[in-house]
Amino acid sequence: MKRTYPTLVVDMLILLFSIAVLALIASASLGGGGGYVNVEGPEGSYRYSLAIDREVDVHGPLGDTHIIIEHGEARISDSPCPTKTCVQQGAISTSSGWIACLPNQILLTIVSSGNGSMEVDDVAN
Repeated sequence: MKRTYPTLVVDMLILLFSIAVLALIASASLGGGGGYVNVEGPEGSYRYSLAIDREVDVHGPLGDTHIIIEHGEARISDSPCPTKTCVQQGAISTSSGWIACLPNQILLTIVSSGNGSMEVDDVAN
């Protein structure tokens, strides 16, 4: 069955619109710097804004894990674990990013704020 020219134009417009919507959703949910980093350890859970550069030490069973938050990214710069795989993972900045230091029981996850006006202070549970 042959398609007419107007049908192809409508199909192309629908396809372009769908791609634009998917790109918008992806940029809103994966954008870095707009949320906070959640740090979970044996002593509790802490949240730090990605908008403020800082260095944090979190105590675990093996000792202190040193975390650096700068330029909308978070990374583990030093940890007392034997293999240092958490240090080698590099920085995370998107909501799909995470870093785990299993021997020291430290987990970093990025959580998007959902809207640009939400400001997060340091919180301890």
